[in-house]
Amino acid sequence: MIKPWRFYLLFILLGISALYVFTRSGAAVPTNKSLDLFPQKVADWTMTGQARFDERVLAVLLPTDYLSRSYVDSHGHNLSLYIGFHGGGPKSGPIHSPKHCLPGSGWNRLKSEVRQVKLDDESIPYVSAIYQKDVEKQLFLYWFQVRDQILTNEYSLKLAMLKNSMFSNRRDSSFIRLSVMATDGEGQAIKIGEQFIRDFFPAIREALPR
Repeated sequence: MIKPWRFYLLFILLGISALYVFTRSGAAVPTNKSLDLFPQKVADWTMTGQARFDERVLAVLLPTDYLSRSYVDSHGHNLSLYIGFHGGGPKSGPIHSPKHCLPGSGWNRLKSEVRQVKLDDESIPYVSAIYQKDVEKQLFLYWFQVRDQILTNEYSLKLAMLKNSMFSNRRDSSFIRLSVMATDGEGQAIKIGEQFIRDFFPAIREALPR
């Protein structure tokens, strides 16, 4: 039987390590190319709009680079894409979890689960979450990235950043979120979102540093 004091010692050591990593300066890492150059048209999808955040929002999010766009396919399915890249430099803030940000904006979570979408030679895990605001329901599909790692919860994100900082002196991370109206049901919204991931994941991987 493992003695309790060993657990306490482990937690203390992890706490000290995390404090060391997240209070020291890491090397600022840029995107492979500006997210402004992210494709406007891929496969059946075409960009229909792009938003730029005001200074108040940017002061909260503190991304190194970001994009917020709307896309539509030939069937009229609309989807919004947000990519926030945090380079880990002194002017870069942490990723804000949708578990906290969406409820703060009036969205109530109804359901959340981890799913996978199959690509040609790999499976991409993501969080599928249904949120409701008044009578409007939306499906949010999102994941975090640290170099080549694709993560679906905040604890794994922090551990990956801790490891990356300790061994590579890097603290960069990314947040990718899609949103689809769930008017026609969750199943249809998932189908739309997963097709977008299949089509755009190569471009997302190319844009973000490994």
